[in-house]
Amino acid sequence: MAAFDFDQEYASNFAYSVIKEFPVQLIGQQLSVEGLFMGPLYFYYLVPFFALFNLHPFGGFVGSVILGLTTVVAYFIIGKKMFGTKAGIVLAGLKATLFHQVRNDWTMAPSYSSELIVLITWYCFYRYWKGETKILPLMGLSFGLFTSFHPILFPFYFVFIGLLIIKKRLPSFKIAILSLVAFAIPITPLLLFEYFHKFLEVKRLLSFFGTNTSPFKIDTLLQNLQITYFGLGELLSFYTIPKELFASVFFASLLMLIFKKSQFSKESFHKYALIISFLAFLLYYTFFPSHIPEYYFLGLTTLFFLYFGAMLSLLVRNRWPFVALLLVLGNITYSNVSLFVDRWQNPSLTTLAYKDFVVKEITYRETNNNEFYVSYIKNPGWDYGFNYLFKLYGQDIEGRIAKDRVYTIVTPKSLSPDSLDIMYGNVGLILPD
Repeated sequence: MAAFDFDQEYASNFAYSVIKEFPVQLIGQQLSVEGLFMGPLYFYYLVPFFALFNLHPFGGFVGSVILGLTTVVAYFIIGKKMFGTKAGIVLAGLKATLFHQVRNDWTMAPSYSSELIVLITWYCFYRYWKGETKILPLMGLSFGLFTSFHPILFPFYFVFIGLLIIKKRLPSFKIAILSLVAFAIPITPLLLFEYFHKFLEVKRLLSFFGTNTSPFKIDTLLQNLQITYFGLGELLSFYTIPKELFASVFFASLLMLIFKKSQFSKESFHKYALIISFLAFLLYYTFFPSHIPEYYFLGLTTLFFLYFGAMLSLLVRNRWPFVALLLVLGNITYSNVSLFVDRWQNPSLTTLAYKDFVVKEITYRETNNNEFYVSYIKNPGWDYGFNYLFKLYGQDIEGRIAKDRVYTIVTPKSLSPDSLDIMYGNVGLILPD
């Protein structure tokens, strides 16, 4: 199930560096904008799990899954507090069993683990709307953690500004200071990095937005609307009916519930916060001066998932809506079971297990021998992960000069099917002559 590609290899090398080389790292992974980096806290979270498994990447996946299980609990608690116990149960059940949710928990990538921070942030917004300014230090901590999970969550800063303008509710001086301190704690490593590097990231960020200003483009807006419109259906794997029909029914039902008399409309928070969030994400990434991949809208998709579970919980109240609920859940279950079966039986995968088998095969044959070389026949990017595994098993092959004994890793194996001596999944190995 677990892929071992660029993101996972970076997390593994981070843990290796902390444990084997130098324990203090001020930055995490580089972002798509060259010269800009995430904070290191997500990767530091994974380090103890790597240590427990002797730096094997499986430890990192264990840490990622534990974070996913924590998110399941968060869905139950926050769903219960905002919408009732039934909503909490439905949300936790969906989060724990949906194919794409389970797959995301196995990614060991901070962007896909940011769901937990979105839930905490949204609950803080909810409490603030109800007049509980004592929640602001937790919100400040959550805001600070955005830099260590992914900047895709930055539009929530604008959401809070919108809520602040509407409610006009300011905290006490003490709460304000505590909130600022809580915000500063997670970003301290990045601030130190900036100080030691003469604010290099700030300069590059200003240059990026200054020289790449993006005018309003209707095609970009429509593309972002499409991502937003169909994101929930993709997450649920609701494929047995047209995605256009599912999305239309969901959004029409959601609008009706937040504007008409219902459990949602009793609290104006849902109406204002959802609309502001939708506009904040849509406009922020429409004017963003760079190409935006779909996962940048994970924050909105998480919110729609939260409200989808709450809507399903309303169907439990009497017989016919309950029948509709069973039909919806049955549809989702069928689609997701099919995806799990297809994934399990898929012969074209290049997971951690298959890469690990190939590397172990080579290192077993070359015990105490550094006189071998590894070449690749590959598609672009398909060789990520191998170098780390060789290093883990005591054979650091980076920078080696070609020797007489050459092992060739083929991935996907269809690139040279007739030459393979050993095959694991979609990874093949050609042995030395």
